[in-house]
Amino acid sequence: MHGPKRIYQGKRFSTYFWILMMLCFGILLIYQVATLIQKYVSNPTVTKISSLTSENGMDFPMVTMCNFKPVKKSYIQRLNTSGDFSDQLLNYLMESLMDTKALYGNVDRAHLDVGDRALRAYQESHPNFTILGFFDEAGFNCSETMVVCMFGLRQFDCCRFIQSKMTNMGKCHSLDLRRGRDWMQKQIVAGVNGGLQIILDPHMEEQLDSSGDYIEPIPTNAFDIGFRYYVHAPDTIPYLVSEGISVSPGVSVYSAIFKKTYVLLPPENWGNCTDTWPPSFSTTLPYSLINCNSLCNARFFYERCGCSPFMYNIDYSFPMCTPYQSFRCIDQYARIQVNGSEYFNPQQCQECKVECNRLVYHVFNSYGHGLSREALGCLNRKNIKLTKAYMRSHFLTLNVFFRDMAHTEYRQVLTTSLTETLGEIGGTMGMFLGMSLITVTEISLFISKIGWIAISKRRRDYLYNKKKREQVTEQFLLVIKRTRGKQKHHKHLISQSQLATQIVRQEQA
Repeated sequence: MHGPKRIYQGKRFSTYFWILMMLCFGILLIYQVATLIQKYVSNPTVTKISSLTSENGMDFPMVTMCNFKPVKKSYIQRLNTSGDFSDQLLNYLMESLMDTKALYGNVDRAHLDVGDRALRAYQESHPNFTILGFFDEAGFNCSETMVVCMFGLRQFDCCRFIQSKMTNMGKCHSLDLRRGRDWMQKQIVAGVNGGLQIILDPHMEEQLDSSGDYIEPIPTNAFDIGFRYYVHAPDTIPYLVSEGISVSPGVSVYSAIFKKTYVLLPPENWGNCTDTWPPSFSTTLPYSLINCNSLCNARFFYERCGCSPFMYNIDYSFPMCTPYQSFRCIDQYARIQVNGSEYFNPQQCQECKVECNRLVYHVFNSYGHGLSREALGCLNRKNIKLTKAYMRSHFLTLNVFFRDMAHTEYRQVLTTSLTETLGEIGGTMGMFLGMSLITVTEISLFISKIGWIAISKRRRDYLYNKKKREQVTEQFLLVIKRTRGKQKHHKHLISQSQLATQIVRQEQA
C-alpha cells in the first residue's frame, strides 16, 4: 500500500495531494467492492444458448393421433338396440372430456341436470357402464385408422408400436418408435424422406348425425373432421405439452420439427427448478410443472367434491366427475365474478415449480391437397381394397420429420462464483491502492489493535507502562554506552603515554 508512505514523506502540497488521492481511491474501492458483493449475493444466472449437431441421428419423438369424432356411429347403433340410449345421454357423455373452463362457461345448468339424470337412469339398468369405458369401446381401433406407415421410406406395421391413450378428444393412438427396430428409432437424414409418413382414414361414414330435436352444445372440436395430432416427448401427456396440428380428409400435412432442450439450475445452484414431487403428492408420473398443476387441481376438486374432472385427473388416482358434478363443484368452491360474469378460477399451486430438464418440439407446417394418381395406384398395389374415389376423399397424410440434424440447448449457468468474486475484489484493491490480502491483514490487525486500545483501559495502562519501561531501558543503555566510550578514550590516552615514554628511554640509551 503506497499512499501512506507518500503522505508521510511528502511536504506541504504533496502531502495534501496524496491525502486527496487516498480519499478518492478509497471511496472508489469501497463502492466497487460493495458492487461486487451485491452482485454475488443476488445469485445471478444467465442462459447459455448452444446449437448442437447430432452426428448419429436424432431420436424421433412420439406422435399421438386423435380422431375429431371419438365415437363411431355403428357402436351407438349397437348400443341403442334397447332404445334407452338417448341423444341427451350421448351429448352429456361428450361433455365429460371437455375442458373445465369451457364446460363452466358454455353449458347450461338445466341441460347438465337433464343429462345427469339420463346417465344415472342408464347406469341403473347397465351397472358396468362407465364414461371412460364408453369412449374406449366407442373409439376407432388402430387397424381401422392406420392405412400405411413408413419411416425413412421403409414400410412397417404401425399397430405393433401403438398404444391407446385417453385424452380430451377421446381414444387416441400414440406411436412410440423407441419400441421399434434400430433404424426406426432415429432419423439419420434431414428432410421429409428421412422421417415418418402415415396415411390415415377418419371414416367419415361413421360420423354421428343428430337425431331428434334436442339441441346440443357446441364442443371445441365440433366444426372439424379428420385428425388432430401431437408431436411430443416420451412420458408426457400430449394435449398438455404440445401444440395440436389439425388435418382434414384429402389433405397432406408436412410437419418440420425442431428440437429444443431446457436445462435449468436447482435452488442449491441459485436456480428455482426441481425434479422431485412436493412431499404432499404421491404419483408415479414423471415430474413436470404441468403435471404438478394438474394433480394439484385434481386434489382440490377431490377434497371438496369427492371427484376430479377428467382434464386434471391425469393419473386416474381419483374418481372421475361427471359434467354436472364438475359444474356444481366449481359453482360452490372455484367461481369468481368479473364485471358481472362468472368464471372458473383454477388453483394457483405455489408448491409446483418448473422442471429442471425439459424437451420441447416446435412444429412448422405446410399443406398439400389430395393424393396423386401414383399414390392411389401405390395404395391399390398394397392390397387396400377401396375405391380410388373413397381414398381421394377420405384419406389424409401426415409427414413428420426433422428439418435438420441439430437442436438448440438452453442451459442456465452461474454468472459468477465465490472464487471469481474474490479475484475481482483482489484486482480492484490492487488497481486503486496497490493492496494485497497481506496488506489487508496487516491493516486489519492495526485497526483491531487501535480499537482495543480505545475500548480497554487495562490495555491502555499496559501500553503506557510498557512505553515507560522502554524509555527507562533506552536511557540506561545510553548511559552505559557513554560510560564505555569514556573508558575506551582513557585507555587510549594511557597507551599513547606509555608508548612515548618507551621511545624516550630508547633514545637516551
